[in-house]
Amino acid sequence: MSGYEHLEARIDSLRKEISTTKGKAREDLMEHLDQAVLGLENIGGTAPAWAREVLEAEHEDDAEDGFDNMPL
Repeated sequence: MSGYEHLEARIDSLRKEISTTKGKAREDLMEHLDQAVLGLENIGGTAPAWAREVLEAEHEDDAEDGFDNMPL
């Protein structure tokens, strides 16, 4: 299995794991997904649209959380 195929399989596996996980474990899986997507893109692959969408939504949530705690 090439590096490309390995990363695609890992991303697919993470999709299933993320959909059934919550809390800190989900955060850890999201970090793994982010790294796998970056790795795939670094070797010329294209990440699945669902992975990019999930990561974008996660980053937006993180940014919004930072504003939630700002004093007025």
